[in-house]
Parts: sequence; structure tokens; C-alpha cells
Amino acid sequence: MTRRIRLVLIFMILCTIWIGLLLSVLSFGDIKLNVVEVMKSLFGLNRDFTTNFVVWQLRFPGLLASIITGGELAVSGLILQILTHNSLADSSILGINAGASLGVVIAMFVSAAVGLHLMSSWLLLAALIGGLTSSGLLMLVGRQQSAIKILLAGVALTAVLNGIILMLELEMNQFDFDKVLVWLNGSFWNLGMPFLTIQLLFGIGLIILVILMVPALNGLTLGSRGAYGIGVNVKVAGNVLMGVAILCATGAVLVGGAISFVGLMAPNIARKLVGQRVTYLLPTSWLLGCCIMMLAQFVATNAFGKTALPVGLVVSAVTMPYFIYLLFSERVD
Repeated sequence: MTRRIRLVLIFMILCTIWIGLLLSVLSFGDIKLNVVEVMKSLFGLNRDFTTNFVVWQLRFPGLLASIITGGELAVSGLILQILTHNSLADSSILGINAGASLGVVIAMFVSAAVGLHLMSSWLLLAALIGGLTSSGLLMLVGRQQSAIKILLAGVALTAVLNGIILMLELEMNQFDFDKVLVWLNGSFWNLGMPFLTIQLLFGIGLIILVILMVPALNGLTLGSRGAYGIGVNVKVAGNVLMGVAILCATGAVLVGGAISFVGLMAPNIARKLVGQRVTYLLPTSWLLGCCIMMLAQFVATNAFGKTALPVGLVVSAVTMPYFIYLLFSERVD
């Protein structure tokens, strides 16, 4: 079997899994629907009010949130792993998710104290400021060019930021405390279609930018010297891509809360399937990230009867064993 045929088969299998999970999320729940009827509803061919209502009003927003979150976390993790030359890099490990979460919690805390209602754009700005601040602190350690020091600094930074978040939570009223607690465990707190549409367009714009920078990403996989040798401006490309990775992570945090390890797991599995070339690695990572989140959404909704778990808890339970495996199997200098 040639490499080209193998890649085509892998993409076909992943797309089939992607579609299968999509239909499963839309078909199963408290109200079980026929898959054929769900497909008719998706294509506008179903005239049954109940099926259309369940598919489009009750389940499609959660599905869309899963796709947005999983895709953005996977792309963010892939970029961070290439920039740091470290397969264990991920926005949740490096403190970016915690920084973005702290930014949102501070914004919610201040707005509640002064009696204001924040729009989603302000929350996105708060998440971005928090993510940029935490990544800036991490870059100070990154100057030492030690992968293990960057990882340890990220873990320490995450612990500190989570501690600050907890202190702010304890000062909130019961309603805001419960809202923030559920959201930080990885929950789709806002499933309104206007909000999700904005986030979807935001994510599509970021992914298009990453696609345009695939040649630079391919060069950066060779290391700084290799990238310079083929004409890549390492400093400019690195800064732009780091900004994109932070924006992807903050966008995912805003939609799904503090969800961990999707950005770690998806690119590493994709690398084992299609190799190091970013042209194939990028779409494969995106597909896998979406699949992980849709699977988590399906399990969280269906595994415990009528009790729906936060998606982030399911993701952590699924991905943590793989993180431990990578931690002991990968060499970190």
C-alpha cells in the first residue's frame, strides 16, 4: 500500500467516524430519534415537528459547541507543540487555559459587583487578556530553551491561577459561584445560536490563517536553523502563530470552559497516523479534536441516564491516561 493510498484511507475513516459521532449526538438522549429521520432533518426534508425541534433546538447547539471547542483546542495544541518542539505542550498544561479562565472570572466578578451585564465580546476580550498574560509569563521561562522547565513552569502557573480563581469564587454570591464552578469543569454555558455563530466565524477565521501559514509551520518542524535555511522568518512566524494558538485556546475556553488535554491528545494521535508533515497533520488533528469532544458530549449526555455530566470531566477521564502514557514514553530534554 502506497503512502498516498494509506493517507486517503485514514482521512476516509476519520471522516466516517466524525459523521457517525455527529449523528449519534443528534440521535441519542432522553428522546431517541431514528438516524434516518435525523439525516432528513439536517437536509431540511423532515416535516415532523418533534424531530426538527429536538435536532435543531435541543441538540445541534451542543454539537456545534463540541466541534468549535475540539477543533480550536486541537489546532492550538498542534501549533504549541511545533513552536516549543515538545510533544507534551498544550494550552491547558502551559497555563493558557487557566489564564483565559481567570480573565473571564475576573470580568464576571467585577461585572456582578457593579451590576453590569457583559456581552460575549467583552468576555472574549477578558479571556484573551488573561491568556496573553499567562503566556507572556511563560515566555520568560521559555528563554532558557528548556522543555522540561517550560512544562514545570506551566504546571506551577496553572496551579497559581487556579488558586486565584478559587479565591474569587469564594467571594461570589451562590448563583455566580455555581455558574462559574460548572463552567470551569468544562460545560457549554452559552448555547445561544447568535453566540455560537460568532464563535464559529471567529474559529473559521483563525483556521484559515493557520492554513495560510502551513508552509511556515512545515519549516518550523525542522527547527529554527532549518526554518531559516528555507527562508522562513522564524521570529515573525513564531509570534503570529503563538498569537493564533492563544486565540484558539481562549475561544475554546469561552465556549466550553476549562477543558484539558484535547490539544495534547489530538495532535499526538494524528502524528502517529499521518507523520510530521503539517499539510496532513493539521486537518487530521482538527478531525480528531472534534471527534474527542463529540464523543465526550455523547458520553456526558447518555452514560448516566438523565444526569448530564460536564463535558470537561469526561474529556479529562478519557485523555488523562494518554497524557500519563506520553509523559513516560516521550523524551523531554
